[in-house]
Amino acid sequence: MTDFDIEERISVLFCGENDKTPARERDSFWFKAIDIQAGITTLSRPGMSVAVMSGDYETEDATDNLKVTSKIIVTLVVKNVAKEKERRRILHPCVKHVVWKLQGNDLGLEIDPLKVKNWKDVTTPEHLAATLLVAEIEFETAYTLTPETEEASYRNLLSIWSSFKSEEEPHEELATSKVNFDNGETP
Repeated sequence: MTDFDIEERISVLFCGENDKTPARERDSFWFKAIDIQAGITTLSRPGMSVAVMSGDYETEDATDNLKVTSKIIVTLVVKNVAKEKERRRILHPCVKHVVWKLQGNDLGLEIDPLKVKNWKDVTTPEHLAATLLVAEIEFETAYTLTPETEEASYRNLLSIWSSFKSEEEPHEELATSKVNFDNGETP
């Protein structure tokens, strides 16, 4: 289990599988999966991005285990060209819905139930100019990292490294990589 698994479970819970679930099968509260860094130009329904942003480590007594406390940020984006008041009318219920569905949820993973910490409006003047309203909701969870889970993480990391190849320097092992995110496999 990795922090990415937490991100994936939350994304699937609210956005479906790769946001390609047919509309007739979508719950009316599902969001559009978005990539904040790519910029948002069109938005047919409220958008969501999930990221585990930081973590703290604490040694457990008399073991090789580590207690990992992870901070999760769920970013919500709404668009309405009419006016900011209408964007807020859409945003506030979205925030409450996400909090309600995630508070106390362990996502079916071996983690402590999520705890909501806060939410805040992070809309910039650029967002407002694009008729967007952006909010972040912070959650926290914890899990135990054991030597066995670290070994599994290391094998996963080796698999990822093996997908990289050098195009310019043959002695450079990690230069470029290609991943097909549509079906989750590496080419």
